[in-house]
Amino acid sequence: MRKNVPSLPVKKLDTTFETIKTCVEALVCLLIDSSKLHITEEEFLTLRSLQFTDGQIAILWQFVSSKRSLVENILKHSSDSELHFRDLEWRLEAKVASRSMVKQATPIIAMKLHLDSEVVNEHKEKLQSSDGEPSKQNTRKEVLLQTDPTSLVHLIQVLEQALIDSKTHRVRNFVKSFQK
Repeated sequence: MRKNVPSLPVKKLDTTFETIKTCVEALVCLLIDSSKLHITEEEFLTLRSLQFTDGQIAILWQFVSSKRSLVENILKHSSDSELHFRDLEWRLEAKVASRSMVKQATPIIAMKLHLDSEVVNEHKEKLQSSDGEPSKQNTRKEVLLQTDPTSLVHLIQVLEQALIDSKTHRVRNFVKSFQK
């Protein structure tokens, strides 16, 4: 058992700390997923197929429905701070020639990604806040990356394949279900 962990629940329930931890994590996942997917009570009753009793389902539904608005509010505010791509700067760095080098030098590509937690317009300017003035809050972040050409080509191929895959009906339907 870990230090600084209350042993009262473990003793009262006559179980281990890991069992209690796993159950709490499962309840939190149930609460978050039910809130994200807007599960209705009728859909929640399908837990019978997992051999839950009606009493257990009623208690779980009461828990989920009582905490749903709080979880949805937290999820909404946490998604507001996600970073979005804004701009890219890049530079190619390579040694031109050297007699002391036995093998050929590999060029390095340095990239600076500009990310922003606020949506920006096509002119790369921050959008105005609701009162008409530009936002004073610093929402930008810069990330520096270095890679070799082989890795960059592989990265480009993976991103292009992901872009092609994102245009399929299957993915569009999947994304639509989360946007509701």
